[in-house]
Amino acid sequence: MKLPYDDVHLIADPLYGYLRITLSRAGEIAEADVIDSPWVQRLKRIHQLQSSWWVFPAAEHSRFAHSLGVMHLAGLLAQTVYPTLREVEPQTPSLPLVEATMRLAGLLHDVGHGPFSHFCDEEYLQPAFGLDHERISQHLIVNEMGDLVRALRRSPSGSFADGESVDPWHVAFLVRAEAREGAAEADAAPAAPSRGDAGPIPPWVRLLHRALSGAVTVDNLDYVRRDAYMCGVSLGPIDAERLIYYTFCTADGLTFHKRALSALRAFLNARFYMYENVYFHRVGHAIDIHLREIFRPTMELVLPLSPLDDLDAYRRVTEWSLFTTVEAWLDEPLASVKRELAEEWQSIIHRHVKYSMVYEQAVELQRPAPATRELTPEEFHAAVVRHLPERAKDLEFVVDIASQDPRPVNPLSGPKRIPVYDPATGRMDEQLLTGILEFVPAKAHLYRVFALGHDHDRDLAAAAKAALGEVAPASLTNL
Repeated sequence: MKLPYDDVHLIADPLYGYLRITLSRAGEIAEADVIDSPWVQRLKRIHQLQSSWWVFPAAEHSRFAHSLGVMHLAGLLAQTVYPTLREVEPQTPSLPLVEATMRLAGLLHDVGHGPFSHFCDEEYLQPAFGLDHERISQHLIVNEMGDLVRALRRSPSGSFADGESVDPWHVAFLVRAEAREGAAEADAAPAAPSRGDAGPIPPWVRLLHRALSGAVTVDNLDYVRRDAYMCGVSLGPIDAERLIYYTFCTADGLTFHKRALSALRAFLNARFYMYENVYFHRVGHAIDIHLREIFRPTMELVLPLSPLDDLDAYRRVTEWSLFTTVEAWLDEPLASVKRELAEEWQSIIHRHVKYSMVYEQAVELQRPAPATRELTPEEFHAAVVRHLPERAKDLEFVVDIASQDPRPVNPLSGPKRIPVYDPATGRMDEQLLTGILEFVPAKAHLYRVFALGHDHDRDLAAAAKAALGEVAPASLTNL
């Protein structure tokens, strides 16, 4: 007797109950083989939250767990939108192939991350090599994992149609956040080699691009819920199931039905809450400031070559390996660079926070205001110094500006567009979206000042407040 349990396996998950993945039959490649590949398993050794796990003791979850969750949601979305996708684009292949393509994009969207995730992008990969984790992910999907991806023949929904296989380029296209529907291939996947004779990205793939690129994606639907759950933070309802159920495909791509709007507003506000209270936590950012002083010189020793030039070395670099490496440097001679870096790392690892926050001010804009100039960190620092009394001009302090767009900057056009369909009129209605976005800030900044102690809090706070008052006095709101 043939039973389905030989083909599909269950993985327990705290958010979704059980996730389904395909298992290998004799001589076959299945999703389990992709998940068990070294590049995906490596994500178990990279925290989902780059610094917040030092602040929230239970936030020990990994990029691996998040990637499985995104894979699950991407599959649900594919199943939901497939009938309308096929109606808009008749050349769309079978449901199992579309589902597998989406699921692989969800699973592999973070496969290129380095230690400390986005921090590694900003502080080392981008300035040193002009790379980010998405470009590395694309390269890995097409080159290192391409054979595995192409060998798949089933999704949890069933077998592909005869002659069908997953194209790694389609998966790579979906994971690139900057790619735009209708964009040139070179713009969509600049880090990967030329497609040669492989042909252009087909319309059905382009129509699905908002699944992982935009204001509401299967990526952020998972991480907001997962991060809140693991941090022990109480949020309002995040109704991912409703948002997915009321998503369908039009000629404009993935589109929300009017009945999704209340869930959309709740999600945007929940994400904003997480940024203010978890991702922008004052202690987490204090750790980031300290880490910024030593991260690049450390990585220059650990990973001197571009990841694309030494993939084996990059695969071995995780947070686990980095902590082991820098701890071994404690045995280096006292005056050596490695020993000095190791001692700074020990302070961070053991949560001896170097900087203390002495001032914080939120600036929230309810509507985009092009005339309101935003301070750069350099300008903010210089303005604080300018407003300090003469006796305090030589104070050592650091400024930090944490910024977020709680709702899309331009939700009615461009790559961040959120199309909303009104069944009463049978067309897209921008007013529906405009109405709910009035309750979500358009832009939010946290201006902060950190010092080595609290001896000069009043001077620094007064100077910072005066510096901000020069720019947007009407926009200041206290937290």
